[in-house]
Amino acid sequence: MTLKRLIAIDGLDGCGKDTHAERVREALARKGVRVTVISHPSSRRLGRASKRALQSAGAPARLLATLFYAADVLMSVRWYKRQEDGTVVFVRYLLGTAYLPRRLAPLSYAVFRRLLPFPDLALFIDIEPEVAIRRIEARDHTREMFETVEKLSQVRAVARAITSSADWVTVDNSPDGEGAFLEVERLLRDRGIA
Repeated sequence: MTLKRLIAIDGLDGCGKDTHAERVREALARKGVRVTVISHPSSRRLGRASKRALQSAGAPARLLATLFYAADVLMSVRWYKRQEDGTVVFVRYLLGTAYLPRRLAPLSYAVFRRLLPFPDLALFIDIEPEVAIRRIEARDHTREMFETVEKLSQVRAVARAITSSADWVTVDNSPDGEGAFLEVERLLRDRGIA
């Protein structure tokens, strides 16, 4: 039986969370580790509802996106707790709280940090908002409510404050290239995960 591990890959829209998760999955699979990646909002009904709300505008849409997102994450946590072994990678997990209004984000993070399982490796993939917007604009998708330089800058400031503790590892993914991926692979080795 292998160990049960949880890895969180969090960060701004456009920072490369899903790409990093796929690279982590590949690195661990090469070592024979069973890996499941769950990206939030997920493809489940609640995740799809959150995604639709994110593609809208206004306070009601933001509230719905938050509620559906939280419920989607809680479903993933419930599933994770039933697992006996293997590695699970949650893409966008605890730092979803950074998207809340600035005055609510730290308290919400503290509550979820206390109630939910904390990852064996918590990665904050940092990125300059201007770089994130360039990457977002290159995608073929409907823009979401937080996908502006101004909003990403606000979310980044909150996320950086939350992740300033020793529990989090920040990886700079602003420069193009392999540097960030190599850093993540080194972290996996150093933590005995890969």
